Amino acid sequence: MSEEKDNPPRQGQTEIREHLANERTLLSWVRTGVSLISLGLVVERAGALAKAADLQVGSTSGSDFFGLALALLGALTLVLGTAQFLRNRRGISAGTFESSVAVYLVIVAGSLAFAGAFAIYVLFS
Repeated sequence: MSEEKDNPPRQGQTEIREHLANERTLLSWVRTGVSLISLGLVVERAGALAKAADLQVGSTSGSDFFGLALALLGALTLVLGTAQFLRNRRGISAGTFESSVAVYLVIVAGSLAFAGAFAIYVLFS
């Protein structure tokens, strides 16, 4: 009996590791989302500061747009990361886990679209 307590079944250890890895992945999504939101606030505030100091560095309304876009991308990252965490958690518990790349593709596509828009803005303003 005591040997059974010292050596839990192999399946249980594997499932615990999978849940812990899923939680670490969620924390990475949260860290990324909060970083994007923070960067969006910095970009927006930098534009407001430049506008208040009458520094003409191009259109300051662009900083409002790009700051808001970054904050929205960060919020989307938080929502999608949480949804993926919950889906993976159910799959791990049920023993039917299948990896999905859809969430990653949405965030990467959003980031690339944002980067492209920013590059066009910088080149043509």
